[in-house]
Amino acid sequence: MNLVITNPLGFWALFGIPAVILIHFLQRQARIIPLSTLFLLSQTQRESVSGRRFDRITNSIPLWLQLLMVTLLTWLLVEPRYVKPASTQQVAVILDSSASMTVFKESLKEGLNNKLPDLRGTASNLQLYIFESDPDKPTIYAGDSVEEAVAAVENWAPAAGAIDPTSALRLARSRVNREGILVYITDSPVESLPFDAQVLAIGETLPNCGFTGVSFDTSDEKLVWKAVIRNYSDKELTRTWQVEFADGSLSKPTQLTISSGGMSTIASSFPNGTDRLRVLLNEDSFPLDDQLPLVRPAPKDLNIWSNTAPKFANFNARLSNSFPNVAFVNDSSEADISLVSYDPLSPELPSADSIVVVDETTQSRRYLRGGIVAEKHPLMDGLNWQSLLVRESIELGLTEADEVLLWQGNRPLIALRDTTVFDEEKGPDGAIISSAARRISQLILNFDPTLSNAFKLPATVVLLHRFCENLRDQKIAPESRNTETGQAISVSAHQGPEADPLVFTSFGPDGKESDQKVINIDRAKDLRAPATPGFFTIRQGEQLLLRSAAHFADTREADLRSCTSQDNVSAITGEAVDLHTRQDHLWRIWVFLVLIALVLAWYFTKERPKDEDQATPTPVR
Repeated sequence: MNLVITNPLGFWALFGIPAVILIHFLQRQARIIPLSTLFLLSQTQRESVSGRRFDRITNSIPLWLQLLMVTLLTWLLVEPRYVKPASTQQVAVILDSSASMTVFKESLKEGLNNKLPDLRGTASNLQLYIFESDPDKPTIYAGDSVEEAVAAVENWAPAAGAIDPTSALRLARSRVNREGILVYITDSPVESLPFDAQVLAIGETLPNCGFTGVSFDTSDEKLVWKAVIRNYSDKELTRTWQVEFADGSLSKPTQLTISSGGMSTIASSFPNGTDRLRVLLNEDSFPLDDQLPLVRPAPKDLNIWSNTAPKFANFNARLSNSFPNVAFVNDSSEADISLVSYDPLSPELPSADSIVVVDETTQSRRYLRGGIVAEKHPLMDGLNWQSLLVRESIELGLTEADEVLLWQGNRPLIALRDTTVFDEEKGPDGAIISSAARRISQLILNFDPTLSNAFKLPATVVLLHRFCENLRDQKIAPESRNTETGQAISVSAHQGPEADPLVFTSFGPDGKESDQKVINIDRAKDLRAPATPGFFTIRQGEQLLLRSAAHFADTREADLRSCTSQDNVSAITGEAVDLHTRQDHLWRIWVFLVLIALVLAWYFTKERPKDEDQATPTPVR
């Protein structure tokens, strides 16, 4: 049966043993009594002649009784407890999911190997749970083997940003009982944590240098990328960078020196015919930001069909020149947006996504009066309309379903109309074969822009741009864009029960497929870029929806200067000892034996009357 000592300080009582023996080394001084004969000498007990000085120890009953008392008192003071055979200590370990933990994987394994066995404490068995600080991630390990737990952690790849571990700690505490041990492992010190969680920090201050962002520009009809490199250290660092092209070839290495805490920008152009490349830094302690995968940006094209009066020609031209990837088409069936002017003689609006303006044919010099008020709406967020001047004009009849975005007095100036139309397919006999619902949006400028200063206001340009970008996002078409690792991704895809699922494919540096996942269309809103830098595509059936490259750009995780160590993990708690052990049920017997030994020792050591004190000695002649 396993024994647990709950009060090790009780062993100090064992120093009573040498004290008792030391006392028994001291002897009383012998008394000299003159006798007439010498026959009594053989009956005398040898005592020290010199008095209370060290002499040989005398074997006696009081000596052994006193040693027994010291031993029993020591046993009682150390408070021994016996481990229950079926007791189990539950331990939940929460690992910090932030990307900086990748640097300290070896320290993490060493810390688990050193700490986990001791966390069993006074229990017979150990039940382990290992979670991530991101509560959406699955459990890393659940079992009773320390070796298997460490092996499971070896396959763990943290890549998230800074995460508050409170939610994960709450879930972990609900998994273990109240006496269970909760340990949060991170790379930076933590002052305090809820739910009685203990902290084990395994970090170390290290220098790092890596990419923080990228931008694109066009120069001489060539696409130029510009990347920012930052030095996360307190000393000057020198790094080497080069470009890896799609065919695997590398450019000539270029050396770069960055001052302490400084940043530097590098730039180059996309070669003709190349749609992807990687910019590489020589690796350091944090490899996630040492590579910058890039694809040639290619937004979705937005086709506009115009059916406006000639006086809006300048508006059409400015719309085409100001917004990227916008083109005018002559066929309304090919258009993504219809630009139309409202005519009271032909009031019907097209059944398509549209920008509608009012065409006032009469001249008026009178401006509208009243305060200008903008409604709270994403399209109007942060826009200033107070300098807008609008002359009186005809109005488009709005309905209760229309959402007014801008008022001047009681006059609605800008409104948004969202309606559902049905595309019907008819047979030769005119009967409807099928009908499909389609949602359309129409931005209505309920005034004549040519009779106002609207085209001179930045608010008008931003409003039209936001509306067009919303429609661009909803368009189902291929696009190429660069993203950050772990970034939420929105793609437009065909919906409905018969729609094909999405296929998410990741590619390695050599362009070969490394992973592929099939995602139900209902979960398209949960799409995220890969956690590690690389290339990926999203398809629906045979149609390509997105081609992208994910790069790491979290400056908080790349800065390792605040990383250090901390250890306040303790396995033994009073509640755990009471739960997993039972006290010595014979303690009352040991107390009784101490009392018996004390009485017997006193009995054998008390002063007895001497024979020589009762008789008169005979003087020697």
